Amino acid sequence: MKNTLSTLIKCAVVVCGVLLIIHRRVIAACLTGSPMPEVPEWHKKCFPCLGKKDAE
Repeated sequence: MKNTLSTLIKCAVVVCGVLLIIHRRVIAACLTGSPMPEVPEWHKKCFPCLGKKDAE
């Protein structure tokens, strides 16, 4: 049980690290108050709602 918990914690740390690396530009924009980066083209194809601009 102790080895399983240790392995799960290590996997969670690795996944969080990868998430931070992938989203580094968005995190930096949020912290500095600069505009958010443009959504990649493959995001727009996989998630059509992200390609649409909000009508405000």
